[in-house]
Amino acid sequence: MKKSAVEAAKCFVIEEFPNSDFAILAGSASRGEETPSSDLDIIIFDANSEGYRKSFVLYDWRIEAFIHNYQSYLIEFEREKQKGRPILGNMISEGKILKNNIKYSQVKDNAFQHVSSGPVPLTEEYIKASRYFIGDLLDDFKDAKSREEALITLNNLSLEIPDFILRLNNHWSGRGKGLTRALRSFDEGIYNEFFNSLNEFYVANNKQPFVDFVNRVYKPLGGLLFEGFSTKKER
Repeated sequence: MKKSAVEAAKCFVIEEFPNSDFAILAGSASRGEETPSSDLDIIIFDANSEGYRKSFVLYDWRIEAFIHNYQSYLIEFEREKQKGRPILGNMISEGKILKNNIKYSQVKDNAFQHVSSGPVPLTEEYIKASRYFIGDLLDDFKDAKSREEALITLNNLSLEIPDFILRLNNHWSGRGKGLTRALRSFDEGIYNEFFNSLNEFYVANNKQPFVDFVNRVYKPLGGLLFEGFSTKKER
């Protein structure tokens, strides 16, 4: 009989990382919401280990192990602030403890502080570049010579736009389903408008709602940009 997620995770820590300081089960399995295709995301802390990740298949589960020491996780937090996605921060702050240690409390406090402080604000250079490159993609979408070209271009835009909206408003972003949840958490009205505009194209082949949505996002920033855009550093 297949072990439960928690049972499998505890066995994994004991058998594969017996010298670890503490371990955390993260993701859907930590909330009892795992599905048949779920992985077990397990964070391992070991003062004598390097920071790395490794995948396993054990106990009829796919397991993703994220191994950290007491410097590597802080370095990853800094990367997350730049990228705008608090993946490790959320895993530590929301996860279920599997193996405890006195050091766990401080690490968890640091994770809460990291997540609550938010990402690094976007720079003016980043915003200007987004106005240019999104404008270029939007033109490609509008002028696509086939539905296939339009679909590929829209798929790119559908990831870039919500990420930009979140980062522009100093909110954490995400990837995959995490991006969808982050946008909904930020503003359900924008979330609905965004997905309705996508469906207008996917279902009715109507591009205009999505084009209008993107233009509204960038209008307060001066609109989409072409003339005068340069990557040259001004002195």
